Amino acid sequence: MTSTNTWHSIQALRGLAVLGVIAFHCQTVEQKYSAGDFLLPDFLLLGQSGVDLFFVISGFIMVTVTRGRFAGERETLRFLWGRCTRIYPTYWFYYCLTAAIFLVKPQWVNTSQGHQVNLFTSFFLLPDPHLPIVMVAWSLIHELWFYLVFALLLQFRKRFLLPALFLWGAIIIVFNFFITLDALSAVARIVLHPYSLQFILGALAGVFSSSRYWQYFTPRMALLGISFIVAGGLPFVYTQNILENAGLLRVLSMGALYTLLIVSCTVLEKKGGVQVPRIMSFLGDISYTVYLSHILVLNVVGRLWQASGPFPGSVGDNLLACVLMLAAVIGYGWLGYRCIERPISHISHRLRTRWFDRGDKEKSGTPMKVQDQSFSKVRGL
Repeated sequence: MTSTNTWHSIQALRGLAVLGVIAFHCQTVEQKYSAGDFLLPDFLLLGQSGVDLFFVISGFIMVTVTRGRFAGERETLRFLWGRCTRIYPTYWFYYCLTAAIFLVKPQWVNTSQGHQVNLFTSFFLLPDPHLPIVMVAWSLIHELWFYLVFALLLQFRKRFLLPALFLWGAIIIVFNFFITLDALSAVARIVLHPYSLQFILGALAGVFSSSRYWQYFTPRMALLGISFIVAGGLPFVYTQNILENAGLLRVLSMGALYTLLIVSCTVLEKKGGVQVPRIMSFLGDISYTVYLSHILVLNVVGRLWQASGPFPGSVGDNLLACVLMLAAVIGYGWLGYRCIERPISHISHRLRTRWFDRGDKEKSGTPMKVQDQSFSKVRGL
């Protein structure tokens, strides 16, 4: 059995999450460029909840990779180094690419908000009333807030983690019952946004996975949980239009479903011996690059489709365009991962080992393989 800190199923779920986001945006591109005839079904709107899954996964991973590191020397700096170098360098590449397009063709960027962007706040992923120049990076702003709070929690002993998570969640719920986020500043909207609840739920799943209660969750229960999500939970979310806004109902509904999904998949992996399909692990590996780049790639294919002349009344061109969109997004994702993201990750890992792990190795006399392997193989968005 592999280390309990290494979850290949989580990597597969990251691949599933990014496929959902791609499907949702492919539907948007088809509606924009197909001249009125549509091939992709409406239920692909569920794909937008891939971001919710990313948030829950992030909370789970934060707890998993920091086991044994609470209240340790330099752990906060180590954690923040790993998280920031995971987010920023790769993002900055796509920031610069999108900014270059904005300077040449401003009408192509941030069309949903009248092409309004703040290059400074976008560069540093700071809260802002408008979307960042890389539109999907709005979720990274929430991620960075999660990391800051979790870095604070790392200062204390592990026994304080659970009550701190419940307190954090209670504060978020109470505030969202009595205030309207739209009336707050951009910073306050991030701090008090219900999305933090999904990170908390994922973190609770991480705590559960290392507790004695996890052994009572059987593979049969995991299969029932996944069946409930697929046959009941997601259809209910779709038919009731729960994804229409990012309020408490959506956040708690998707957070609960995806927390159950994470627990079920990890149980099937460790207790049921279920092997993760290689293609899903591959998609998980490249998911961050795909997430950052797919809007640019989809719009290129969409504009080529428009220039070649779509055929109203025929879905043949729609089918061809959708296949090309998926192939282009995955193909570039692999290339961008190999040439940009992975080299950056390797450099970050070596520097982290040199600056933050040397003291731990000297104290223990042995290399800290479990944490490093889990950190490199199972990553948050």
